Amino acid sequence: MLEIFKVQPLINDINLSDINIIHFTLRGIPFKAMDYKHSICIGVFFIDRKMISDATIRYITLMLVSLEELQDFALQLSDGYWWLWGRYTADERGTLDEKHQALSIKLEQIHSIIQHLNSLVTKVNSPKTDVSLKPIRKI
Repeated sequence: MLEIFKVQPLINDINLSDINIIHFTLRGIPFKAMDYKHSICIGVFFIDRKMISDATIRYITLMLVSLEELQDFALQLSDGYWWLWGRYTADERGTLDEKHQALSIKLEQIHSIIQHLNSLVTKVNSPKTDVSLKPIRKI
């Protein structure tokens, strides 16, 4: 698993903390990967638990479950932080280059999803302002 992550150009600061766990950063965001032999689960730091409401987490979880293209993804609360996890399964028949490209695509997909979720959190948690629709009188 370590070898396939080392060749990814967007990955920095690779740290093997356990025989099956790799910590790294991708575009400045903390990630980790766990090797389960049949597939690799890739997790990305999402948000501090205190920074997001339970209602927003339920909304995001429902979205992950209901959209077919996101059913390999899940949220996990760990040590007070929410992580988004995605599953990557390498095609054993593929060449090494194809495996590298497939992993690169999966990393981009995870990064895109986390960016989208962050925009949802901003929209959902933004303060409600009372905007008057009356025309402003000139004096």
